[in-house]
Amino acid sequence: MNSSISSIITSLLLVISLSVTAFAQPSADGEPQRLISAEASDFINPVWSPDGTKIAFTSSQQQGLWIADADGSGIEQITNESAGYGFSWSSDSESILTRVSEYQNKRRKLAVKIYHTNGNEPTLLTEFRDQMPAIPKWANNDQQVVLISDNDIESFQTGKEVSTQQKASITKPFYVLKSNQIATGKVPANSTENISPFDDAQYLNLEVSPDGRKLAFEVYGGNLFVMNIDGTNLMDLGKANRAKWSPDSQYLVAMVADDDGHNYTKSDLYALSIDGEERINLTSSTDIIAMNPDWSPQGNQIVFDSPDDGSIYILNISN
Repeated sequence: MNSSISSIITSLLLVISLSVTAFAQPSADGEPQRLISAEASDFINPVWSPDGTKIAFTSSQQQGLWIADADGSGIEQITNESAGYGFSWSSDSESILTRVSEYQNKRRKLAVKIYHTNGNEPTLLTEFRDQMPAIPKWANNDQQVVLISDNDIESFQTGKEVSTQQKASITKPFYVLKSNQIATGKVPANSTENISPFDDAQYLNLEVSPDGRKLAFEVYGGNLFVMNIDGTNLMDLGKANRAKWSPDSQYLVAMVADDDGHNYTKSDLYALSIDGEERINLTSSTDIIAMNPDWSPQGNQIVFDSPDDGSIYILNISN
């Protein structure tokens, strides 16, 4: 091949490659806008439904659960119980799984419950018990919920209907936090495999990528990490908390916060590439203390809360 033609082709490929990279990099499109607020409540921890039509959130102290339409309208409280810690949507966007707590004779009791967005009565999967260190997880295409203790896996039928294709599919593994351990398992096997990258670390906020290939997690007192689901290819992404995945599994959005020992004094949202190369401040143009982000399934918006005014905000994202 003529050397000049070869050089031209190489230059074109480089331009295309750079264009694709630039196009894929997320950036803020305008200022954050207040989406949901109420004078009587401080709302926290907004989470998109998988279909992108709803947002679920709780209030301070994880008291109560609410849902709202994606535009902030149609706010509905689905329970006033203490149910806001570690809740998660079902894949059909019709139910929310959580661990609830209540006091009985001055003793704290816990149970696993599923709330439904269609107005049906909640489904109580366990009786209230004295101890429940783990957060319940959906498993097996939401047909089951698993609850992990150090030496045992409890599984519960949810009554969820699944398609014939889902019934025929291979059972997907689930990923959970145990005592000082990241573990993976499958229903109905009553065992888990330790895939922790560090010995004797305390792990927090485990999140599985949408493509099912990566895990993001924090180490208490340390940084945010990403690794393959088999525990290989560990990547340190630096200081960041409460990370959530972009729908293409190439970025995480996380909060990077400062405090004075009592209150948060600053917190920005960063888009972090999983290769550790990019660290993009998405809220540098605002003084809002931005916390607990979640990326929309469509990839074009991020919701978060702010202790400044107890409101839920939304930030448009361009790629």
